Amino acid sequence: MKKIGIIDIGSNSIRLMLIEVSGNYFRIIDEAKETVRLGMGMTEDNRLNPIRIERAIDTLSYFKSLCEGLGECELFPVATEAVRRASNQAEFLKLVESTLQFKIKVLSGVEEAYYDYFGVINSMDYSNVLIIDIGGSSTELIWVEGKTVKEAVSLPFGAITITDQFGIREKMNSTIEKELNTYLLSQFGRISWLGRATNLPLIGVGGTIRNISRISRKNTDYPIDRSHNYIMDSADVLNLYDYIKFNNSEQRKKIKGLSKDRSDMFLGAFSVVSALIEFCNSPQLIVSGSGIREGLLHEILHGDQVINDVLEFSINNIMETLSIDKPHAHHVWKLAESLYTQLQPIHKMNGNSYKVLKTASLLHDCGKTINFYSYHKHSIYMMANLPINGLSHKELIMAAYTMILSVKENFVLDKSPYIKLLVKEDRLIVQRLGIILRLAESLDKKRNGNVTDVVCELRSDNLFLRLLSEGTTESERKTVEDRGSNFYKVFGKTLELE
Repeated sequence: MKKIGIIDIGSNSIRLMLIEVSGNYFRIIDEAKETVRLGMGMTEDNRLNPIRIERAIDTLSYFKSLCEGLGECELFPVATEAVRRASNQAEFLKLVESTLQFKIKVLSGVEEAYYDYFGVINSMDYSNVLIIDIGGSSTELIWVEGKTVKEAVSLPFGAITITDQFGIREKMNSTIEKELNTYLLSQFGRISWLGRATNLPLIGVGGTIRNISRISRKNTDYPIDRSHNYIMDSADVLNLYDYIKFNNSEQRKKIKGLSKDRSDMFLGAFSVVSALIEFCNSPQLIVSGSGIREGLLHEILHGDQVINDVLEFSINNIMETLSIDKPHAHHVWKLAESLYTQLQPIHKMNGNSYKVLKTASLLHDCGKTINFYSYHKHSIYMMANLPINGLSHKELIMAAYTMILSVKENFVLDKSPYIKLLVKEDRLIVQRLGIILRLAESLDKKRNGNVTDVVCELRSDNLFLRLLSEGTTESERKTVEDRGSNFYKVFGKTLELE
């Protein structure tokens, strides 16, 4: 099993991601971050500050030791805007190579934007979006249409440069706010294509966006501690900006969800998000937990191929890393899909419920990887925290409840901490999906694929099931009969076996 380390040397922080790779699948095994601020204190002729260089070398040395602790580990270090525009770039790169014996690849602005795009598009189920990544010294904008980059640009300002240019490290007043907003709108106005990338969801990458989402989640007592795919209405984002924009540095440090090491630069970076939402009339801000590092990882794994089905890939990735019984899981899904399709006249559910059932079916055994006993409880927590891509947070929780209702038909949803994400109709859907999954599991209880399919026939108030099999089905029939009362309770139909 191969191990790789991806190092992102940014203007504000340096980050390491350690990954275990098996074929086309991967598992993140460690991460580290140091706030070095390599882009701060640069001279007028754009030389990196010697103190910042020393801190960067120390951090990179530490990260290298973490990689070496894993044994054989291949390093992929990249640097962005601060190193890219440094007049002493060659000296810095030579110093790293002579001291640490590895070479850093300096990404161009176009390459940086590409890896942001590649990280997002391979971990989120969106086709037409505008992506923003606010770094310490640059901001990348990527217009995506049909999952392909239509336009991209790297702008030479970010959290550090905006903060220093407008002197808002301590506080911002209304005069500076107007000047800053005018400046940002004029910068956006110079981008020829940006005026056409309007009314699109805005997907945000980077620490500023994650901090905005954490503040939002803290304010709303959001039940899931998960940034990736967290969705905020733009009006709520702009209201949050208005709420904090005149706070001083000490007040910002007390904001729940805002990292203290980012509080001095947060306002400058947040102003960029606010101005872009205004300029492009973006209806939503969606958080991506994937960016440059994940984009590099997907390139290492798949070259330039975009993952067509993000949900399918992430489920298979989880099944691989958790060593889930894949033949059994796929057979349960085959049976569940067959039941779902044939029962459509009585369940009347939409396409999103199909994705929910697929996820619940393929991962229904995930809780058993912790402990068989009460595995349904482990499954709920795992579904809220596993790196499942391609589903909204609500759909993740619906999949979790589908799983638990397939095991515990009398489970009380109202007592679960995640129930606030669901409306009444969602609860009815998971009850229907739960009994469908319960039946599918019952038909492969022996994990031997004996029941190859099931034929459903509705006759008045009865549902007749005919089991297609490769052998006798006495045990499966008995298990299905035990599900009859619950099926009647959910669908109002009597379950009969032919």
